[in-house]
Amino acid sequence: MAGDPVAMNLLAGMIEEGHCVVDEQEATAADWYRKAAEAGVVQAQSNFGLMLMKGKGVPKDERAAVDWFVRAAEQGDPDVQNWLGLCYQDGRCGVAPDDAEAARWYTAAAESGDPDAMSWLGTLYKEGRGVPKDDARALEYFMAAANAGCQSALDELRNRGLSP
Repeated sequence: MAGDPVAMNLLAGMIEEGHCVVDEQEATAADWYRKAAEAGVVQAQSNFGLMLMKGKGVPKDERAAVDWFVRAAEQGDPDVQNWLGLCYQDGRCGVAPDDAEAARWYTAAAESGDPDAMSWLGTLYKEGRGVPKDDARALEYFMAAANAGCQSALDELRNRGLSP
């Protein structure tokens, strides 16, 4: 495919936000996101996944959306890794609940410094869901998340009578 994939992603975003006047705005944006995603642009993979998840410009297909989210997450996008953790924790996005898979994605995002993922991972360790129950490890994740400004982790620490 000819062209710059990063520029394709930017163009798709401009079209989606209405900065470019085109026929079939959502379908055109989805097509450009798909092209950039297929070329390996991480942001385009998550953007195209969102279009599929919402059925914007393409038929709604949650399973295909998750496949695109996984591609982006495997390239290290912590926001998408955290999102996949939520999907698997709650059985959203057309996937079955799977706490071990949620823990895998939260761990990847937490290692990249995502405070929300740290807090969710702390919850999983606290409850022994998908990982062995380990209150000391849970507390480490809550502390790290709280120090990064995560409100849910701050609340958890306050409930324990602690502060970061």
